[in-house]
Parts: sequence; C-alpha cells; structure tokens
Amino acid sequence: MFDYSTPSAGQRRPGRRRPPGRRPPRFGAGALVAVVAVVAAVAAAAVLIAGHAFTSGTAGAPQASATRSFESHAQPLHLGACIDPTLSIVQSFAPAIRQDLAAAVGGLAPRTGPPSTGGATAPLPAVSLLVRQVDTTSFSSSPGPYTANVAVPGVPGLTAARPGPSDPNYASDLNTWSQAATRITDDRKAAASAAASAGQAVAAMPLDQNPVSDSAISACVSALLVNVPPGGRHSYLLASDLEENEPAQLEGSFGGAPLVIVQTCDSGDVSTCQGLLQHFEALLHRLDVGPVTVIRPEDAGADIAQWIRTGEVTP
Repeated sequence: MFDYSTPSAGQRRPGRRRPPGRRPPRFGAGALVAVVAVVAAVAAAAVLIAGHAFTSGTAGAPQASATRSFESHAQPLHLGACIDPTLSIVQSFAPAIRQDLAAAVGGLAPRTGPPSTGGATAPLPAVSLLVRQVDTTSFSSSPGPYTANVAVPGVPGLTAARPGPSDPNYASDLNTWSQAATRITDDRKAAASAAASAGQAVAAMPLDQNPVSDSAISACVSALLVNVPPGGRHSYLLASDLEENEPAQLEGSFGGAPLVIVQTCDSGDVSTCQGLLQHFEALLHRLDVGPVTVIRPEDAGADIAQWIRTGEVTP
C-alpha cells in the first residue's frame, strides 16, 4: 500500500548534501498549474502554425491548366481604296484598277479542307475593304452605287501539330486539338465563300464616269479615313493621276497608316507628274499619313494583290 502523506521529521529520507546558503526552488500547486498552462499554450500554437502552413501551402500551389489552347488569331486588316474614274484619265485606267482589286479580294480564299496534322499553321486575318470613287462630291455621305464595302472573315491557325501518345495530357489535348481543327475547316469554307462573293461585288461596282465630274481627290481619301472601321491594322490605296481640280478637303487621320498610290501619268511628262505627286503628299502629311509607296499602273496587279493580303507593298 502506497503512502502519499508527508513523512515526519524522524522519517525523512536521506538526500544529497547541499552547500550552505543554497536551497532548492520550491514549486507550489499554483506554479505547477501555470507551467502546465504554458506548455499547453505552446503546443496549441504549434498545432495552429503547422495547420496554417499546411493549408497555405496547399492553397498557394500552382494548379495545372485544365485546357490547352491550340488556336492562334491574326489582327484584323481594314483597307480603304479610292479609284479615280474621271475623264481626265485614260478610260481604261479605272476599270483595270477595279479588276485588280476584285481579283485580289477573290484571291483571299484559303485552301479548303482540314489543316495539316504535322505542324503549326498560320492564321489568316479578317480583311475588310471599302472602295470609293473620285468625283465632284467625293466626300458625300451618299455615294450611291459608286462604292463597295466587302469583308472576308479570318481563319485561325494551329499552334502545334496533333498531339501524340507521348503527350502527358494526351486524351484531353487531342480532343481540344481536334475541336480546333474542325473549327478551322469550317472557317476556311466560310472564308472561301465570302472571298468569292466579295470579288464579284467589287467587279460589279459601276464606275462614275460622268463627263462633267470634277476630281475631288483629297475628299475621297478623307471619306475613307472617317468611314473605315476602327481597330486592327489600317492601310489605304489611291489610284489617280493626282490632278485635283476641286478645293482640297482634309478630314480624319491616317494615324501613321501606310498609303499606296497608283499614279497614272498619261501626259508622259515626268516633271509634271512628279510635281503633282509632291503636292499631294504634302497635303496628306497634314493628315498624319505613314509610309507612302508609289507604283505604276502597269505593275499594279501583283502589288495590289500583295496589298490586299498584307496591307503593304514591297517597294
């Protein structure tokens, strides 16, 4: 039987002798409770800290993307063109430019069918083309039938070849890639149809060859600047002899966009045609025109086709 009572003086157990003047610390019941409370608080804090670190680490861990995108898109291209059909120019000039524009827009039709499975494909931009004509009232908000406004939708590209079995997310990536390829196949078909219709619309546009029409050339360019849709990339084309016989009308801004000039020089006088070009360029710099590229009508077909596709002409 255990005796938990305090031994009497005569029953004290022998203990180690301590140097004089030093007594061991004594802990009462209150002190013991305090120590236990401190230990418990430290343990609880440790649990909370560990739990917080575990929770924070789990929430902050980077999560893998659930869906990979295989599509790329090109910036839309907005084009504006002015054709000068006035009778101060040889009559074959305007019909030839109209035909070049029509053929170039029709040439935007992409190859139909599904995309290649073996690699990436380039996206095709959506292209819009506004065509206006030079006459006495070129800036009119009611140009009548002497205008064409056509558009060909863009086609996305593929950023990678079809995923193979070594892909770590093969099943999901293959499904996503296949859906993108199906959309591209459908978009190619729609773009081809729209390009054919756009080419026909430009080719059918009547030319304003009224014998009493004057040449408000800068007004025609200004009408393009205020009517071509905002956003995307812009580029402009002017086909004319640049012999303006109406007061200059300047409105809008190129915003640094390029201009291609197809200048006909029916007189054959180099100095006269160069003088007209320099005067007209000076006017357009007041509208913040970007790079100006001048081409001759006999070279216009290939250059206009490049302009329709890219918004640029290689000098």
